Amino acid sequence: MLQWMRGAQSWMIKGVLWAVVSAFVLTIFYQWGVQSGGGGPSRSEVATIYGQPVNTREFQRTQNSLYQRYRSIFRGQLDQDLQQRFNFREMALEQLATRALLLRLAQQYGLVITEQELYDHIASMVPFQDQGRFSTARYQAVLRSQVPPVTPHQFEREQQQDLLLQKVSSVVTEGIHLLDSEVQLAYQRDNAQVAVRYVTLTTSQFEAQVTLSEAEIQAYFETHRETYRAPEQRQLRYVALALQRFTQPYEPGTDEIQAYYTRHLETFQHQEQARARHILFKVGSVASAEQEAQVRAHAESVLAALKNGEDFATLARQHSADPATATQGGDLGLFPRGQMVPAFDEAAFSLPPGQLSDLIRTPYGWHIIQVEDHIEAGTRPLTEVTTEIRSKLQEEKARDAATTFVDDLLAALEANPRQFVALVQKQGLEVLTPPLLAATGYIPGLENVPDLVQRAFGLPELGVDVLQSKEGTYYIFQVAEIRPSVLQDLAAVQDQVNNAVRAQRSGELASQQAETWLTSLQAGTPLADLATSLSLPVVETGLFKYRDPIPQLGRQAEFSRVAFGLAVDAAGVAHEGTRHFVLQVLDKRPADMQAYETDKADYRKRLLEQKRQQATMAFQQFLQAEYQKMRKQGDVVVNPQ
Repeated sequence: MLQWMRGAQSWMIKGVLWAVVSAFVLTIFYQWGVQSGGGGPSRSEVATIYGQPVNTREFQRTQNSLYQRYRSIFRGQLDQDLQQRFNFREMALEQLATRALLLRLAQQYGLVITEQELYDHIASMVPFQDQGRFSTARYQAVLRSQVPPVTPHQFEREQQQDLLLQKVSSVVTEGIHLLDSEVQLAYQRDNAQVAVRYVTLTTSQFEAQVTLSEAEIQAYFETHRETYRAPEQRQLRYVALALQRFTQPYEPGTDEIQAYYTRHLETFQHQEQARARHILFKVGSVASAEQEAQVRAHAESVLAALKNGEDFATLARQHSADPATATQGGDLGLFPRGQMVPAFDEAAFSLPPGQLSDLIRTPYGWHIIQVEDHIEAGTRPLTEVTTEIRSKLQEEKARDAATTFVDDLLAALEANPRQFVALVQKQGLEVLTPPLLAATGYIPGLENVPDLVQRAFGLPELGVDVLQSKEGTYYIFQVAEIRPSVLQDLAAVQDQVNNAVRAQRSGELASQQAETWLTSLQAGTPLADLATSLSLPVVETGLFKYRDPIPQLGRQAEFSRVAFGLAVDAAGVAHEGTRHFVLQVLDKRPADMQAYETDKADYRKRLLEQKRQQATMAFQQFLQAEYQKMRKQGDVVVNPQ
């Protein structure tokens, strides 16, 4: 315990690297220590991870933290859309398991957190500061206000774990370096240019040539029969309990309101914030010095126009390369300090409202910023939030009554699952029975609780569970019947199989035609003559770089790989899904190595960042694979109830 911290009254892992661990580290106050234990989860536990139990409160805090984080990222998106898009229940379980895995890795690498590192970390947290300085009294008061209260020892242990997780992420990229020869080769590859002519063959052009036989269809069906398996279906029944059912006449007293305010003081605090507009002049990650200069000149001309009194929002709509804000006149809304990249953040929080910035360079390009408002960090006074707290307390009262009712009813249903209908009807509740559904289906009218179907498919027949929607409605549901997955007869999926066989055959014909044309092209037949036989156009691309979108095609990795691997006048074939390209190189130009000498430092920096991103992605994939392995090996055991 940091006694010396509590006795005092005064006193990269950023960007991409932080993203590795931020997906697994919970925000402050949402997760506390892991209890010891072993075996499978008990009734009161959601799961066990490495034999240690995860209780319901811990799991719900994790899930709520994830939901709030994604809600802030996808601002403006409906809660229902978020619930459909993300499986927060599974994400919470994976986050807790990955946290445990990362802590084991920290132990394996012998990583430790010193008391000074821990002190500096906690002292920098805004909720524990008074007028910008760490306050022991505020620190202890905020921890006591948590529900349930958190001891300093408990909190410091958790923060120490979080710092360890950050250190694990640094191990991923510490050893990444670039040789000069590696940088030069990458520059030559990325800045060389090629021009080709090509013809596109698609599978649809050959469908008319395909004749299907019954034997061929039957053989394909037998080989791919599992693909056409009818999924398991389940018959559910459920009841809905709206929170309003439990609303009671209740007027909180002054003392209760004051106590709530003290317990939840951090929820009434706000960080320092700025409201700003910006105009982005985008610079590509592999832009040359000449391209950079062109973009900067454009930005300087717009800045000059702004200084001459032209309207910022109008020029943002005309010039900004940020599609998310350009149509809004560059308006970024309110954002806290630390949310933007460092150079942008520093400018936005140092400018007074109404003032223009100079040109600001970030990894995205050049920016012009205009700050419209600046809100200092602070705490809303009790008088301002009394009505809000009163409503919260009344809602808590209703939730407590609802929780008691639901717990009692759920216990009765679990003890007598065959009496589901009779027991709920005895309480004056209506039993609803939706149509049979598969695991990928949904219940009409319950789109706001997408986890219900997934939870139902984790229950045994007659199993009972409960979910609560964001609005507070409880849904108690039961699996009334399970119809297992079955292999279907060919007659039931005849059209699907016919289409699959036709697509496969036409794809083979298109690929064979491309290879035949390549042989003819290499033998001296002009590409235009080959294309004429099928009335297809010959397209010329003009010069493009390895990572550039190909004119009229967009990004085609295989096309670029083949084109840059050929000599002038040589021909090749690129297969991309349902499209097959026969191409011939018209021109090749090496990278400008004089420009390389000027761009080398910036290019090295960008290339190193790319390699670190690749390492980060590989680490994320490793963690995801390890999580799946933990599930299979029984290191993560989920409570079926």
